[in-house]
Amino acid sequence: MKALLNKNKQRLTANVLKEKISSFLMSRDGGGVIGSEVMYGSSRRVADMVFISKSRSYAIEIKSEYDTTARLEGQLEEYLALFDYVIIFSAPNHIRKIKGEIPENVGLYSISENGIEKLRHEKINRHAQKSEMLISIPSAIVKSDFSVKGRLTSDEIRAAALKHSHKVIHNYFINYFKDKLLLSPYKKETKAHKYEMSEQEDYIIV
Repeated sequence: MKALLNKNKQRLTANVLKEKISSFLMSRDGGGVIGSEVMYGSSRRVADMVFISKSRSYAIEIKSEYDTTARLEGQLEEYLALFDYVIIFSAPNHIRKIKGEIPENVGLYSISENGIEKLRHEKINRHAQKSEMLISIPSAIVKSDFSVKGRLTSDEIRAAALKHSHKVIHNYFINYFKDKLLLSPYKKETKAHKYEMSEQEDYIIV
């Protein structure tokens, strides 16, 4: 029995957890789009998963049995600056600590070999920033899509685009990520990414 339990635990790799979560999310919205290891925001950090569903963005943070929660507070702050919803899928051994520390609008689900259990439903985040949405998109794409004219730096391009309403930029962000995730290797597509993020692009004159 002990050997069998150990074997089950070994199967809960990052990829296995992502497959379980992907199936769970798609059962909620079969028309949604999911990506893995997605770069976002001014920090150029990577979200474990991003889910686009019904014109809303979801940041998915995964804490396996062997992960640490030491950086979770900072990760959540960054997610809440950008995404409409934030969800944590955690192994049972972290649940008590996480539940006592996370904001009330962050969703929390327990994930194990027995399945997924909802502990706290996620709530809409009203504090997503237009600037974080635009900086998650390459400035050359922003320049073209918003018809920004002139020889400008990346910051100047985004400053021009920021004049548009939150609704316009949010819809643009959603559509961009929907296209990006559809072409993601996680979706097993052979076509190359249509959009690429560069850590150096903010220093380029476009």
